[in-house]
Amino acid sequence: MKKKEIVDLVVAVVLVVLGSMLLTLPLLQVTNVKYIFMGVLTFYGVTNLTQFLATSEDKDYEGLLTMIASIVCLLVLGFISVDNNPKNLALVMLMWIIFMSLIKLKKCDYYHDRQKRIYILRIITLLLFILIGLLTVINLYYDAEIQVLILGYFYFIHGILELVDPITNYLVRTSHIKH
Repeated sequence: MKKKEIVDLVVAVVLVVLGSMLLTLPLLQVTNVKYIFMGVLTFYGVTNLTQFLATSEDKDYEGLLTMIASIVCLLVLGFISVDNNPKNLALVMLMWIIFMSLIKLKKCDYYHDRQKRIYILRIITLLLFILIGLLTVINLYYDAEIQVLILGYFYFIHGILELVDPITNYLVRTSHIKH
């Protein structure tokens, strides 16, 4: 595997683990949604900055843009109250999903410009990401335990969707299929 594929694979696995950890938080009676979401955005931003720095020679700015989107949403989340108003949490989550969708769309365009057929798979994962994101935003109106579980499922599924790209790139490259 190439260095970029390995780094992308590690980041995706870390996202799956993050989602799994979020799913266990209600069992541990940790349900402060604002701080959990702030922690997730911080962790996500640091992870993607590390991904960008580790693969900067590939000129792939997806990690940097994701880190910027996470920081912007983290700042907005820091200034609003989500404890008594789940609408605010849903709006910040929707804002993050919109930013991420635009970043992922740019990545699809990158593959399309280079005439790599993997862009079709990226569009499918983008549509799934948007669908999962919208379902997450719609269901953030329950109590704190359910909100944490919903965020956990979202990041777990998002991690699985992120696994598709490096695995597919590796399989396409090693099977000598012309794309």
